[in-house]
Amino acid sequence: MKNQNIAFRLKKRELDYVSTEQERIKLLEELVRLNPRDARDLGLRTKFKKELAILKKKSFTKKGQLSQNIYSLIRYSRQVVIIGEFNSGKSTLVHNLTGRDIKISEVPFTTYKPEVSIFAYNDVPIQFVEVPALYSGDNDRNKMSFIRNSDVICITAKNENELRSVVSTLEDYLIIISREVSEAKNHKYRPKDEIIEKPSFVAMWTKFDYEECNVVDINSPTDIGEEVYRLLNIMRIYCFKDGETDGDPLIFSRNQEITVEDFGKKLGLSKIKGAKIFGSSNTYDGRMVGLNYRLSDGEKVSFR
Repeated sequence: MKNQNIAFRLKKRELDYVSTEQERIKLLEELVRLNPRDARDLGLRTKFKKELAILKKKSFTKKGQLSQNIYSLIRYSRQVVIIGEFNSGKSTLVHNLTGRDIKISEVPFTTYKPEVSIFAYNDVPIQFVEVPALYSGDNDRNKMSFIRNSDVICITAKNENELRSVVSTLEDYLIIISREVSEAKNHKYRPKDEIIEKPSFVAMWTKFDYEECNVVDINSPTDIGEEVYRLLNIMRIYCFKDGETDGDPLIFSRNQEITVEDFGKKLGLSKIKGAKIFGSSNTYDGRMVGLNYRLSDGEKVSFR
């Protein structure tokens, strides 16, 4: 059964890369056939069964044709959309972050569908989605809706004029770029006639001072990861057992106050008396704390 648990988790990760409804249905079918024993995985499998039933029901129109909105199946809890004009460095940025070789050409519209990749920063997986090039008069409403509902916008550009052209296109759809962090409820799934301020940054070969948002080096995965992590406004907390981290960290909003008790409940633990804290910038390793201790980013919790 342990192999089933591992197989389920590995297969689940593949969902992060799908960009079509057919791909997602195929992966969901494989996932629901597996039989993991971990309580959290069983809960996910139940969720996947429901999603699979819904997708199969709606995947064909009355004429039997597949849905044309290729963005509808790209979903993730931490999503960065990469936008820019033709040959502005979008695919180069993806390669620098993940090593993926996406076809790059001097011919416009080489990227004709979203390209999905995962980049991990501070042990946190983040989905990067490269969308087809923006241009003046762009009227792809599905693409613009996807951009509006992402968590962070990354703009690639070769120069300032190109950057300002992209910003102008965004403004046509009432999207204002901002260097400030913001709760998702303020800038995601808002009415399309409402102006939103979107956490954003620019990735270029040449850095310069830009008032609206920060500009980072397109060739530096560390700088890009650091800026995305800041704009996502998240923190990660680890479970610590036998002197080492146990599994992936749980991710929370920095706006939440997460206590030792809260963290334990998220892990499905009960009868917690307290914990020891490791890896903290606020205290020494091994400090004993109570259930109401407020956790900070990067801390490791050993329960007792």
